Amino acid sequence: MKYKYTCKEAAEVIVASQDRPLRWTERLLLRLHLMVCDACPRLVAQMAFLRRAMRQFRL
Repeated sequence: MKYKYTCKEAAEVIVASQDRPLRWTERLLLRLHLMVCDACPRLVAQMAFLRRAMRQFRL
């Protein structure tokens, strides 16, 4: 088991979290990564923005 995500791995998990519930290990490693990374929290915010925008766009 890996104990640390790279930004690429974190981004894959962030995107996957939009489609499925994350395993507890994924959630833990992602939270740890988000605490030390400057860029990945921005990706989380961007994904949340897109999700809200798509909800408003529904017909």
